[in-house]
Amino acid sequence: MLTESGLTVITGTMFSGKSTELIRRIRRLEAADFRTQLFKPKIDDRYALDYVISHDGFQKEATYINSVIEMIANLEEKTQVIGIDEVQFLDSRIVEFCDQQAMNRIVLVAGLAKNFHDMYFPFSDEKLDMSELLRIADHTVPLNAICTYQDNGHRCRMNATRVQKFSDGEVAPFDSPIVQVGGKEAYEPRCRLHFQQYQEVLDRLKT
Repeated sequence: MLTESGLTVITGTMFSGKSTELIRRIRRLEAADFRTQLFKPKIDDRYALDYVISHDGFQKEATYINSVIEMIANLEEKTQVIGIDEVQFLDSRIVEFCDQQAMNRIVLVAGLAKNFHDMYFPFSDEKLDMSELLRIADHTVPLNAICTYQDNGHRCRMNATRVQKFSDGEVAPFDSPIVQVGGKEAYEPRCRLHFQQYQEVLDRLKT
């Protein structure tokens, strides 16, 4: 058993550096001769199908998978470190997988904690959400982006803990697809003050 075994969840809003931090940690362990494997859901194919590539250009070879079952099939016996990027796009079996693997391996995952509704991101089968992964984590690494809200040419620049989704330059409707891979053309980081909350969410919280 590895003395450093356990589950670390790197989380935050979009553009907060989650993938960069995941790659940095994996490279650090590789420098210490740990055997690593990096996985990523195939839903996110914005850059390449052989690498995890962050918004700021950091990259690392990865195996793209469609499901947790497929990841298990590709997991090598000698692997000591499992890395998973964009973990929120996988199915709910990822919670049990991470819990089991963290017993004798180092498990590093990166993903969005919340969606553009400002609610915990549901896994692809909607049986569980990211709160369950955070619950079983041994370590959490919360990262913030910078709020890009502008008023009269002045940018906010406060810490952003939320993400706002846009469609045709306007805040996207509540019923927009939760899973829609995109970049700065569709999403912007927001602080608490400048995040436009949805009335549907506020009503749900009152019940």
